[in-house]
Amino acid sequence: MSDKRIAASLANPGRRDNAADRLSDAIERTRAQSGSAHAWVALGEAFIAAGQTHSAPRCFARATALEPNAAVHWARLGRVLYSLREFQAAQDALRRATGLEPRSAQWQLLLGSISTEQNDIDGAFTAYARARESEPENLQCAIASALSIPLVYRDSAEIERWRSRYEAGLSFLHAELPKHPSWPAQALGVEWQNFSLAHQGCNDRIMQQSYADFVATLLAKVVPELQTIPARRSAVDRRICVGFLSSELRTCTIGDYFSSWILGLPRDRFDIRCYFTGYLPDALTAKLAAASDHFETIVGTADFVTRRVRSDRPDVLIFPDIGMSPQSYLLANLRLAPVQCAAWGHPVTTGSRYVDHFLSCAEMEPRDAGSHYRENLILLPGLGVRYTRPSPPTPITRARLGLPKDAHLYVLPNRIHKLLPDRDHVLLDIVSRDPRAVLVFFDAVAPGQRHAFVDRLQRGMQARGFEPRHQIKFLPLLPHAVFRSALSVADVMLDSPNFSGGSSALDALASGLPIVAQEGRFMRGRQSAAMLRMIGVPELVAEGDGQYVELALRVAGDGAYRAGLVERIATGLPRLFDRRDPIDALAEALKVMAAMP
Repeated sequence: MSDKRIAASLANPGRRDNAADRLSDAIERTRAQSGSAHAWVALGEAFIAAGQTHSAPRCFARATALEPNAAVHWARLGRVLYSLREFQAAQDALRRATGLEPRSAQWQLLLGSISTEQNDIDGAFTAYARARESEPENLQCAIASALSIPLVYRDSAEIERWRSRYEAGLSFLHAELPKHPSWPAQALGVEWQNFSLAHQGCNDRIMQQSYADFVATLLAKVVPELQTIPARRSAVDRRICVGFLSSELRTCTIGDYFSSWILGLPRDRFDIRCYFTGYLPDALTAKLAAASDHFETIVGTADFVTRRVRSDRPDVLIFPDIGMSPQSYLLANLRLAPVQCAAWGHPVTTGSRYVDHFLSCAEMEPRDAGSHYRENLILLPGLGVRYTRPSPPTPITRARLGLPKDAHLYVLPNRIHKLLPDRDHVLLDIVSRDPRAVLVFFDAVAPGQRHAFVDRLQRGMQARGFEPRHQIKFLPLLPHAVFRSALSVADVMLDSPNFSGGSSALDALASGLPIVAQEGRFMRGRQSAAMLRMIGVPELVAEGDGQYVELALRVAGDGAYRAGLVERIATGLPRLFDRRDPIDALAEALKVMAAMP
């Protein structure tokens, strides 16, 4: 069972029927057979089936202690640790498994995926090469070998090298497809996503199209009927049926953004149907289910999901976040509805000819935005959603967070894989000119990413002759409420024009934290800048790197100036939050889409 299938077992109520009873039985058997590795494995699987995955690793670890030369025990331990995002421990366990049984392509693939998360790209390629030696016709191996890229780059030149390699990898896959007649039969099981490509800061339309066309060609050979346009409903006296399909219909950035579409579209005009393909539903999932005309958790292969949705015959299907899960790329290259839309949950074109429209934000897109998308671009006002204004953060002290009391805190809440090397000089300029500056980041989940990022910054500091004085501080990944409190004790948020803040920028502004932004080339790097303009503080959007540094230094170091900004931000927030006009604009766009022949 892969980490994705572990997740699926948690999502499927049918698999959890009587799970508590089975867990109780497994506990009793393990007590009676505490020296049996098999009993410990059974207990670990019972914990997973009961939704208590965090208890499973100790069971599989006990099995490895009892039978240390059994590769399968190490593999079980590694995959469950991976599903829990404990990457270092997972990598160590899979190394043991593949060391004991190097010809297992499944385990080598998993080790390669974990190694990529750890930014160990050489280790990933070694694992993929061994997997291909064992299974030369394995499609997943071929894709991973061709398209894997690092998450944190050493320098800007490295990005260009990897981008060229990626283009070559796409050409290789297209050229090899006719030579591998077994590949199409594996297509519905492919677990691949181009998520990290968007973080390179370039126009990805051509490469996204190329990958989508590769996937579409594979699927056309196995489920061609699922790429035909489904029959439309009768248009006589009825509501427009709109489906929403996502693995993220829960409390997270995607749920926080797009739940307002599901909740806000008028029910006298729209029949709302939600298809949840994720796991670990929560209170927001329940709220969306209660508000929908139909809500369903679907766990299965892409063809199963497609057939189920097609049977409901929605007029329009919206994918809020194509790219956030591997299966979403497969679904995006099938036809679940006559009209299909993507949104900016992952703000880059899907590249698919089967996605008709891309819903985005007018204030955030550049003038030539249409050239960045294969889909027809539809622009919505404001944030594009009705985003509820967060409540004021709970007060917290710097000391409680381990932050220096008298420092100027420049917080960068973006995940570090979104911070490119060509912005390092800006951070170093700030630190060199402000002796009280401390750059505050939030820890990467994978320690390998953090080590690569810190090493890059430290090399830059050494090149400038900086004396170490704790200029870099990492906070752990925090619960959302504590994260917002942490933002409120900073002096300024530094936004990135490569991939700007979305929900983190909204949290910062709602917490009274000024943001210094700089518009990027693409929508994904222009979100914070648009927010600042909407609330009436456009002077915080810098025109270039030099002005960016000057603004950051002034906001952090001039208390009176910062206080004035905080007051103006508070006054302007109603122009950002709780706006109805994005929902009204979406409703009108859906009406037009549904009426198209």
